[in-house]
Amino acid sequence: MESLLNDPSCSPEGLAQTDILHPNACELPDHKWYVLRASYNRAQKAAEIILQTGTPVFLPMECKSKVIKGVRHWKKAPCTTTLFFVYGTYEKAFSFTHRNTQTNDSIPFVDFVFDHTRKEANGRDKIMTIPFREMENFIRIVQAAVPQSYSVTPQEIHYKPGGLVRVTDGPFKGIIGRVARIHSQQRVVVTIPGVMSFASNYIPKAHLEPLEEE
Repeated sequence: MESLLNDPSCSPEGLAQTDILHPNACELPDHKWYVLRASYNRAQKAAEIILQTGTPVFLPMECKSKVIKGVRHWKKAPCTTTLFFVYGTYEKAFSFTHRNTQTNDSIPFVDFVFDHTRKEANGRDKIMTIPFREMENFIRIVQAAVPQSYSVTPQEIHYKPGGLVRVTDGPFKGIIGRVARIHSQQRVVVTIPGVMSFASNYIPKAHLEPLEEE
């Protein structure tokens, strides 16, 4: 295993700190997790602005590496530079987008993400929202603070048939996801469809409880 160098936040101790943008949200009526998009790779800037208003924000973070002059350097960085999540009412989420022309909360480079698989009655794409429990599960795997767990692309994931499981032990205990082989290791993957997937590190079969498909 390579050492986690340079950025202290990429040490196991640093990963366990909650110094990244994180939610402080409980399930409330008329509140949803909205997926927002920031243009020109400004997701972190937008999330930091919104966080200052007291609105729960989640910007998934991971440790990324880069080899410089033969030495691998690690740094904590957003999993995506364009997408982030906001929890609130429609009116609250709308207020942060460029569509809002009534208040000073508007951020000119922020907009909703639309779900092209779901339509409104008028035929337009629905605004993308994530169910509370599904988002809670995703947040837990990202914030489990374990080295060698990270966001993955569809091309990296090789799912196993009937692979819906609950993790029963270790730092990912309680997380529900799908078993997949990634880079020759058995891992559990949690996916927000149309947004991103995040994989655990290696999890032995003894720590996986098979679940029935809903």
